[in-house]
Amino acid sequence: MIVAGDAIDNTLGIRMGISTLAAAGLGNLISDVCGIGLGEVVENWSRKLGLNDPRLTREQLEMRKTRWVKSLACILGISLGCILGMVPLLFLDDHKLFFFSGEEEKLYEDLFLKNNVPPMAFFSLIRKAKWRKAEKGDVIVESGLKFEKVLILRTGVAVGYRNGKSVFSYRGQNCEGKEPVGKAKGVPKRGCVIGGTALVDPSVVNLPYKNHVIAEEDVEYLEFTLSDLKSSMREDKHIRAAMFSILYKDLVVGLRSRKLQNKVNLDAKRKKEYMNVLEAVLADGLVHPAERKIVSKFQRKHNINEDEHAKCLQNLGWTTEEWVQGIKEMPE
Repeated sequence: MIVAGDAIDNTLGIRMGISTLAAAGLGNLISDVCGIGLGEVVENWSRKLGLNDPRLTREQLEMRKTRWVKSLACILGISLGCILGMVPLLFLDDHKLFFFSGEEEKLYEDLFLKNNVPPMAFFSLIRKAKWRKAEKGDVIVESGLKFEKVLILRTGVAVGYRNGKSVFSYRGQNCEGKEPVGKAKGVPKRGCVIGGTALVDPSVVNLPYKNHVIAEEDVEYLEFTLSDLKSSMREDKHIRAAMFSILYKDLVVGLRSRKLQNKVNLDAKRKKEYMNVLEAVLADGLVHPAERKIVSKFQRKHNINEDEHAKCLQNLGWTTEEWVQGIKEMPE
C-alpha cells in the first residue's frame, strides 16, 4: 500500500491534482486486491511447512481461552504485518516534494500553467513570495520612496495616485470582466501587477516610485522582492515567459483603457524615439536607401505625420529638400 500510494501520489497526484489521502486510498485498493490474490498462495505454503489448522472440537472453539488466543494472535499478526509493510519507508523520502494551498493552486492554474511552468518551479517561486492583505483605504505602496518589490493582485482593486489625482487602477484577477466602482471608475487600468516595470527597465529601480497606491476595497496580493523574482526568471525560462506574458497582458489592457479614455497624438516618448532614429541615420550626412526604409517604417508604425517629420529634421539641422536628396549640403 505504501509503495503503491507513494507512486500514485508522485505521478497521478501531480498530473490530476488528486490529494495525498486519495492516493493513499488507491494504494490501499491495490494492496487489498493483491492480498486477495496472494492469500491462498500464503496458505498453501504454510501447509507445506507443516503449519496446518489446529483440529479443535466445537466445544474447544467456543471456549473463552480459545477466543482470547485467536484475538491476540490476529492482533499480533496484523501488527507484525503492518510493521513489516512500513519497511519501504526506510527507502522513500519522508516528505512531499511540494504542495500547494487552494489559493496557490488557483494562481498556478490561472497564470503559470498556461505557460508550461513545471509544478516544482512554481513551488520554488511561490516560496519566495509572501501573501499580503490590505483593507479598504490602506496604503499598499507609498510614493516618493524606492520600491524594490513586485506585487501581483489576486483579489480586489487598488488605485494609483499622482499629485493627489487618480491616474491608474490595478485590478485583481477576480475582477476581470467586472465594471469598476468607486474611485476606480473612469480611471485607466494597469492590470494586476504593481512594480512590474522594473522587470523590463532596470533604470527605474533606483528612482522613487511615482504612484501612491491605495486599496479601493479589500485586497489580497502576492509580494515578491525584485531580486528574488528576477533570480527565478533567470533560472527558469518558463517563469520568465509567464511573467512577461502577464506584463504584456497588463500593457495591452492599459493601452486599450487609455485609448478609450483619451485619443491623443504621439506622446513625447515616441517623438524622442523618432528623433533618436533620425539622429542616428543623419549622423554621417548621408541617407542610404536602407536607412530611409527604416525611418519610413518607423514613421508609419508610430503615425509620424509630415509636419512632425519636417520639424524633427529642422531640430537636427536638416531641411526637407536635403532629406529628399539624401545628402547634407556643406556650408561654403
